[in-house]
Amino acid sequence: MYKILGLINLALVVIITSPFWLRTLNKWTFKTKDKHFLDTVKFLRKLHKPLAIVLALNILWHAYLALGTIRLHTGLLAYISFLLTVTVGGIYYKKKGKLLFKVHKTLALVSVLLVIIHLLWPEAIWQIFGI
Repeated sequence: MYKILGLINLALVVIITSPFWLRTLNKWTFKTKDKHFLDTVKFLRKLHKPLAIVLALNILWHAYLALGTIRLHTGLLAYISFLLTVTVGGIYYKKKGKLLFKVHKTLALVSVLLVIIHLLWPEAIWQIFGI
């Protein structure tokens, strides 16, 4: 079951980050102003916050099923990074600042990179540090 939750979480990460990478991909390559494309990005932006909450809860469920406890693990590092991303995003939503938005996007990138490490080498911390 924890593997299914992990795949669901991965899909949620892709959907949650898609407004940014779709907009960026469009800016760098397609340069389309197609109404359907722009409406899709707008719709995905509306899903961004509620799906982030679902992801936060699913991650905890996934971790509990996989490990049965909270311990230092690549998934925990990804989760902490994700929580920092959400926190900065929430502050940005209330205060609106370019620097906060850049920090939010940078933390999102770090979170995605940590998820990739978690997928490819979940026991990295144990093997590197002997923990």
